[in-house]
Amino acid sequence: MPAPSIFNARDEARVDPRNLLSSIGEVVYSWDIQSDTLTWGPNAAEVLGAIPEAAMARGLGFAGLVEPGSGRSRYDAVFSSGGHDEGEGVIYRTRYAAELAGRRMWVEDSGRWFAGTDGRPAGARGMLRLERQVRPDELLGQTGELGDRSALLDRLSSALSEHLPAERNVVILVAAIDELARLNDDFGHEATDEIIAVVQERLRSVTRRRDYLVRYSGNRFAILLTGCPLNQVDAAARRFGKAVAQAAIETARGIALVRLRVGAAIAPDLSNHAGTLLSAAENALAGAKAGSSDTAVIARRQESRERTDSASGFDVSALAALNERRIELALQPVVRAQSREVSFHEALLRVSFGQDGAFFATAELIPMLERRGLVRLFDHRVLELAVGLLASEPSLSLSVNVSPRSLSDPEWLDAFLACTSGARGVAERLIVEITETATIDNPTRVARLLGQIKERGSRVAIDDFGAGHTSLRHLRAFPIDVLKIDGTFTQNLRRSTDDRFYVRTLIDLARHLGVDTVAEWVDDEMQARLLADWGVTYLQGHLVGKAELRRPPAGARTETRAAG
Repeated sequence: MPAPSIFNARDEARVDPRNLLSSIGEVVYSWDIQSDTLTWGPNAAEVLGAIPEAAMARGLGFAGLVEPGSGRSRYDAVFSSGGHDEGEGVIYRTRYAAELAGRRMWVEDSGRWFAGTDGRPAGARGMLRLERQVRPDELLGQTGELGDRSALLDRLSSALSEHLPAERNVVILVAAIDELARLNDDFGHEATDEIIAVVQERLRSVTRRRDYLVRYSGNRFAILLTGCPLNQVDAAARRFGKAVAQAAIETARGIALVRLRVGAAIAPDLSNHAGTLLSAAENALAGAKAGSSDTAVIARRQESRERTDSASGFDVSALAALNERRIELALQPVVRAQSREVSFHEALLRVSFGQDGAFFATAELIPMLERRGLVRLFDHRVLELAVGLLASEPSLSLSVNVSPRSLSDPEWLDAFLACTSGARGVAERLIVEITETATIDNPTRVARLLGQIKERGSRVAIDDFGAGHTSLRHLRAFPIDVLKIDGTFTQNLRRSTDDRFYVRTLIDLARHLGVDTVAEWVDDEMQARLLADWGVTYLQGHLVGKAELRRPPAGARTETRAAG
């Protein structure tokens, strides 16, 4: 039996998602790792307070708010999480202290990163939660020999002022112990502190007298090299890497094998500004792989131009994939929470861009298509493929995602009406998923469009619900059938009583509105049992089924060319 309702219709303003999120100190974010761009939920200012614009807009900038020695930054958590993204992302989680909301607070930061075609993190969706204020004595003794980031920048600025006028290069290396989180899990905090201390001593043993070494965060060592020729930077990185990896490290809890990742930035080749150089070296570190070559990933000035060239190449490849029918759907089951019977599948876009058959997953691809103005073409093709599958399999029901940019294009609705008129019973087995943000800009027009979709017999779902964009008043204005609860909240049910309260309230809110709910990112049985007890309608996640490619049968209707 579902849990009894905790929702009181007289308290609608109180239970609006944005108000609830702010009351429990949570805010969601999206992170484009490749461009290092952060996008926050609408209640960010209420939760985080006034913080520098650079910290709000950039992942590296926000990492600079982390108190040295208090825990891994989000950057370190993502790139040390391990795992392989099979389309639904890889979980990361960290806890650190940071100056937020005018106070030094403990912060829990968790989410999932999604891979690019190279398998490395390209984007992330997560949630930040303020726990409590840091007590005055809590960080004492944790920082050990940690230096201060601002002191490091001062030292770097001095080196630039001294050596650049004499036409001597200045190199900043940023090194990190690879898989420190795994070492911590295997050996414990005390042994990890021993490992860090040994690594620092080994680095110091091969540092030249005129160079400068400092550990300036929990797992970051900066090494400042002056007068180092460009062709010797890799050799220097190898020297440090070999010094660390030369022998296993004995701790009270066992023997550990340790390797480094190294990122580098060179002045004046890249920049002559200390902050730019340090951030570039940290960004290069994020792209470094440990142990493969023992060399540094070096930040280059021309990377911005290469990204532009790459974007142009992406356009050509995307249109070629579209016209050559290298667009496919992966179907992930959505099951009833009580019986675990499959109710429908979500159709997820997969695009093969190369001869090696590598696929872009939806989480990385859609933002790229939106930035390049191509998403409308791909949404048309997804609709065609989905309708083809529905026409060929009468027992199948599908949900398809539609970008806000496609919703604003009258041609998409025309295509929807045309596609769903060709075969009887297709529209009734189709669910159109829109994002929560799509309802904000022009709610009257969106409500009218969704009404036309409903008139055809299809259902409407709001995806990633719970970030706080939509008020209860907005929800009442739309003909919604399904609310899909954002997975950043459901994945934390085991650990967070705040998220349990929030998710249960969203389920109760949906019941009050008379709509079904889907819980995303359900990966373990405890999550599933809790959600079912609270009355969620459907479950979606690895526990109940992964996304699998599904090709339309021969002869299915796929003739419409989406690009010329």
